[in-house]
Order: sequence, then C-alpha cells, then structure tokens
Amino acid sequence: MQKTFIIFFGPPGSGKGTQAAKLAAKIKLPLVSTGDLLRQEISKESELGKIARKYMDAGKLVPDELLEELVSRRLKKPDAAAGVIFDGYPRNGEQQEFLLGKLKVAIRNGAKILGILVDVSDEQVIERIGGRRACLCGAVYHVTFNPPKAEGICDRDGKKLFIRDDDKPDVVRDRLKTYHKQSRGMFDYWEKSGKLLKIDGGQPIDKVWEEIEGKLESRINLE
Repeated sequence: MQKTFIIFFGPPGSGKGTQAAKLAAKIKLPLVSTGDLLRQEISKESELGKIARKYMDAGKLVPDELLEELVSRRLKKPDAAAGVIFDGYPRNGEQQEFLLGKLKVAIRNGAKILGILVDVSDEQVIERIGGRRACLCGAVYHVTFNPPKAEGICDRDGKKLFIRDDDKPDVVRDRLKTYHKQSRGMFDYWEKSGKLLKIDGGQPIDKVWEEIEGKLESRINLE
C-alpha cells in the first residue's frame, strides 16, 4: 500500500477514536494517540513522563513541545514506515503546522495524506457525554446507549454510578468551546487541497464506519 497518513478530527464524544481504531486494524497501520503516548511515558516514569505528569496533575494542558517530541519519536519507529493513523492529533494550528512539516518530505515523495472529520453537533455531544455514568471499578455506561441492568447501579460490583466531572454539561460546553476555538482555521488546508473527508458522526457507529469506508475506497487501498 502507498505510504499513508490519516488524521481523525472531531469534537469530544464524536466517536472518532472508535472509528480510527477500526481503520487502523483494517489497513494495518499503527494508531497514534498522544494521550496514549503520554500515559506510556508516565507509566515508565521517563523524564518526559515526569514533566508531563506535573502539568496533568495541575490540571493544565501538556505543552505542544512535549507532544511534538512524542510524535517525532513515534514516527521514527519501524512500524510507522508505511504510515500512521492519528487520533486526536493535531488539536490546534500550531500542532498541525508542526505535523505537516514533519511529513513534508514523505508527502513530496508521494505519500498519501488525508483528514477525516467525524462531525457531530454540539447538542449531540452534550447528549452523548452527559449520558455517561461511571463506576470506581472502571466500568462506563450510558443511560441511553449502554444502560446498566439496574438504574444507577454497576453491573460488575453493585456500587452506585456517578457522573465524572469531565462529563458534566457545563464542563462539556467548555470543552466544546475550546474545540471550536482551536480547530477554527485548521480545516482550511484540508478543504482547499481536497484532502478532507467529512463524515456524519451523528449516525449509528456501524453507519459512520460504512460512510468512512465508502469515501475512502476511491482514495486508498482498503484491502
């Protein structure tokens, strides 16, 4: 397969991570999430992980410079030689400029690069995320799409479910404001170059996947 880089965009709760993982498994490219990379560094207690943890424990965003270092290292690994699927990176114009710079030579040499926007309305995001219920054991439910057997009670350990702070409506609205502010202008590059595939993320998961497959068929080899 032609060297390929695919970047999944979308607001929180859009389901882009699920779709990115499905595509990565289908076309056998590594899935790269900066969140996963950060957690790996923190678990290894590396110097980069220790620095990142200080920001995260303080409730602050990890600086772009640290994320750039993680992405640069990941792109140098052997399994990334044929390309990569990015989930949730880049998140702003500066990160995008950095990534496109890193991929400039590959693109010049014929690599395929595409952006996939899993588009979901703010109202749908609030409904999806606001309906989540969590348990201290790690189980996560949704009052509509994946309810527990007994309302408000975990199937695993019988304990009371709760709404995580990040899932509360006011917090979700703030996260959406941040998403719209950061992504404003990011899509110009993709739209002007004809490299952006817009997907209706408000559909059921299997329908979203079907639309992604259908729009990618004419762009890359999915076999």
